[in-house]
Amino acid sequence: MITDTQRRTQILRKVNRIPVDKLKELDDFVSKLEEGVVRKSKILSFAGSWKNIDDAVFNALTNDLISHRQRNRRRIDE
Repeated sequence: MITDTQRRTQILRKVNRIPVDKLKELDDFVSKLEEGVVRKSKILSFAGSWKNIDDAVFNALTNDLISHRQRNRRRIDE
């Protein structure tokens, strides 16, 4: 089985052999791969945010949500 370090070394060797006119295409491809990782980690950073929220606070937020939105909408319309 190949290790991550060995795999990265193989990839770097291959990248060094790529012609200059293909580097932009490679950069675009790698950027697309990175986007998926960044988005996923941003989304996962919110995991568990509401885990320890007090029941009274949670109920106030959810029960009063409509009235809060209506109040905010009035400010925007003015």
